[in-house]
Amino acid sequence: MKNYKNIHQSRSQMNKIDQKGWKEKLLFTLAIVMFFAISGCKKFLDKEPTFIVKENYYNNETDVNAGLAGVYDVLAKEEIYGGNYQLLLSVADDGFYSRSAYTFGPAVYNFDASDPAVANFWRFLYEGIERANVFLSRIDGVNMGQAAKDAAKGEVKFLRAYYYFLLVDHWGNVPLKLTPTVSVNDVNIQATPQKEIYDFITKEMEEAEALVKTATAIGFGGRVSKSTVRGILARVYLKMAGAPLRDQTKYAEALKWARKIVYPDAGPKEHRLLPSYQQIFTNYAGDKYDVGETIWEVELYGNRGGDFESGRVGNTFGLQCNDEVHGYSYGLVNATKKLFDSYENQDVRKNWAIAPYQYTYSTVNTLITVTDSVNWTSAQIYNRNVGKFRRAYEKLKPKNKNYTPQNFPLLRYADVLLMFAEAENEVNGASSLAKQALKEVRDRANASDLTATIFSYEDMKTAIRKERFLELSFESLRKFDLVRWDMFVSEMNQLGTSIQADAPAAWTFAAMAAKNVSSRNNLLPIPVLELSLNKAMSQNTGW
Repeated sequence: MKNYKNIHQSRSQMNKIDQKGWKEKLLFTLAIVMFFAISGCKKFLDKEPTFIVKENYYNNETDVNAGLAGVYDVLAKEEIYGGNYQLLLSVADDGFYSRSAYTFGPAVYNFDASDPAVANFWRFLYEGIERANVFLSRIDGVNMGQAAKDAAKGEVKFLRAYYYFLLVDHWGNVPLKLTPTVSVNDVNIQATPQKEIYDFITKEMEEAEALVKTATAIGFGGRVSKSTVRGILARVYLKMAGAPLRDQTKYAEALKWARKIVYPDAGPKEHRLLPSYQQIFTNYAGDKYDVGETIWEVELYGNRGGDFESGRVGNTFGLQCNDEVHGYSYGLVNATKKLFDSYENQDVRKNWAIAPYQYTYSTVNTLITVTDSVNWTSAQIYNRNVGKFRRAYEKLKPKNKNYTPQNFPLLRYADVLLMFAEAENEVNGASSLAKQALKEVRDRANASDLTATIFSYEDMKTAIRKERFLELSFESLRKFDLVRWDMFVSEMNQLGTSIQADAPAAWTFAAMAAKNVSSRNNLLPIPVLELSLNKAMSQNTGW
């Protein structure tokens, strides 16, 4: 599909593209036609069977590549990582929706089971699963090279498992459906217990790890590599070790898979931190890859001037800008004072994650142009936008007012280091290996060395949890972490109380989301339209 690029490119061709700093993408017309036919309906269970059994699908490698692109395409949907998930569905204590008039919706935790953002998130995840089910039902019969077939199969098995991971993480018990839909009457499917879904996810991902290529062989972060699978397996196992399953034996599994990246069993080490924290995000804006740091990223590209899939990264949650040439952004998310105060002053992440300035403009004949910027004062903490995704660094011209080519990180090496440190601490305590991984992340940020102050398991746990807050802010992982640590409700409610106590009067609305959070918000509601279709399901508690 539109966002999954260069599937026919050799590694050497990819390297040439990376050196030029731009992203060339194939037009998968076949995939568009095929998958709109297969899964164009709004309900994942409501499929027209005549479209699924057509004999002309998956006859050759071209069909496989088109189908593979269609499975990847779901990641870049505006309803998923193209913008809505970051803006609306993963709000935590690092940022708040910065419009006081926005009082109803998921970004302020005041919504119900009919919310369209929730319904579309569910819909497209199951659409991706249906595409994967069709792909996997046909791939073995395709006449193509075995190595290429295995790699494609591994990628799709992983993606299907990842989509189920997003579903079970956000909804709990959900239907586990592993074959293509063949009847429009097959709609009443019971939800599968979470434990069974997680067991399927880990089994499927571990099988995929043996099939996919290395990150070095692929050469860019938009495609699933062995490192991608290993890092996400560490994330999944950490979730299983935490709430709600609380299976602490899974810490050892998380450690095993993170270790394969940090301390490879065989072959050269493929990943390391970029020297500059800022460079990570200017790369996303400038269409550059560094697979050493960014192991997996969502592919977004274009300015809506062609058949490419752009997103809203930097446009909705970015540095507010009224100049379309410079890079228009609504600046809908501001940083919390809690996040701002958590950084040390010398920490280079502070003024990159949180924009320290606002733009100034001149207007000539109604044309608004950025002329300079001015720093916020020490009293203007709540005014500060998310700074990680800055449109000024985009290279693609002309810029679109509402859509951007910026990729979005799904797995960075810094995250892997911190997952390794967390799992190591849970299994072996505050070891030298755990301290070294934490120190490596903080050294890059010019943050102080904490290793001499960590004496116990509890010291290390506290340090790691804070470091994930600082390093991964606004990357849609904070809510995930707080929920699995069983801290989401308490941390959000405390944040609301703190904002109400110290925010200037004009900014007390920033407490809205935090104060609205209750235990029901550990999960999303099953979309009401899905419940009306599938009579075998029931609503999540509290909804």
